[in-house]
Amino acid sequence: MSDGAAAVSGEQGSDTAAERSVGTLELFFDLVFVYAMSQVTILMLADISWVGFGRGLLTLAAVWWAWVCYAWLTNSSDHAGPGHRLLIFLAMAAMLVVAVALPQAFGAGALVFGLAFLAVRLIHVALLVLDVRSDADVGAPALRLIPTLLTGPVLLVAAAFVDTPLRELLWIAAGVIDFSGPVLVGTAGWGVAPAYFVERHGLIIIIALGEAIVEVGAGAQDSLGRPSVVTAVVLAVLTAAGLWWSYFGYLRGGAERRLRGAGNPERARLARDSYSYLHLPLVAGVVFFALGVHEAVAEVAEPLPLLPAVALAGGVALFFVGDVAYRWRDHHQLATGRLLAAVGAIALIPVAVFAPALAALAGLTLVCLLQTSWDLWRHPAIGPVDSS
Repeated sequence: MSDGAAAVSGEQGSDTAAERSVGTLELFFDLVFVYAMSQVTILMLADISWVGFGRGLLTLAAVWWAWVCYAWLTNSSDHAGPGHRLLIFLAMAAMLVVAVALPQAFGAGALVFGLAFLAVRLIHVALLVLDVRSDADVGAPALRLIPTLLTGPVLLVAAAFVDTPLRELLWIAAGVIDFSGPVLVGTAGWGVAPAYFVERHGLIIIIALGEAIVEVGAGAQDSLGRPSVVTAVVLAVLTAAGLWWSYFGYLRGGAERRLRGAGNPERARLARDSYSYLHLPLVAGVVFFALGVHEAVAEVAEPLPLLPAVALAGGVALFFVGDVAYRWRDHHQLATGRLLAAVGAIALIPVAVFAPALAALAGLTLVCLLQTSWDLWRHPAIGPVDSS
């Protein structure tokens, strides 16, 4: 899927391709994924239980991998022709149906979700075939990936006709097939446009953080007149800003240089591991934080139940752990500050359970402040974003 979607030349790439930036078509396309990610939170809020959390992870993985498919597809191909654009718009429409049905993907909307998701994948395969038909270096690996691209969505359609727990088992099988496809098929022949790839994945992190901000507002809207709620909103935004700093503070320039400097096939493997795989924990951490912060801001004076507490503090911890894993794979740096921040966030779960939610938000803000201060102390003369 992800690597299979990269229908580009196996050469290291022309300067024009390497310097590509994300265009308006990709930004327009990503709007449906903004909605889909918000729907994952809605699904979990409707069933705050371990089963609900598990289903949230399964749907998030499906949405993420659908996005990864198209991110690789447009990675070095601008799809400027009217036929390609029409297919992209049809994929958007199908993905919007997926997003609308997502909160009921394990219930009444299971069949609609599965069929729409299959349509998203079929359109992706059609675009993939159109892109690789004249490129012998990429065509063979792409065609070998098609069975894994289609098997997962077919299993999701089949899941609509069975009950729990077989339905969830089929979802798990679909996810395993999707994620294992690029490993089984390999990355030989796939190209990566470094500037585009780094920018596109940075934007999806912004999208996820934006969803968290939306949930802060949703949790606060019924009681914003209370000073404690206003304080909670400020703390929640500062925590989200701390996550932003962790990812963007000292990253983009170095990440792009490392992709640019890697030779094939290492560049494709690095992109697959660092971005297609290891950015999912980052996004999942923000989605869980969004769920927890919604509950925390709505009831700032009360302790949180266990699962919202785990989502709130554990989501922040998962983001930091994902950042550590990403940096290690990307440039073999053990980000000890972020690792300690993850430990600090996990330690706040009992605080969230036994103390008012406002205290947990204050603790998370402090953790993020300390981690950011550590970054600034270690890099006092380096501006954000342009260094690594």
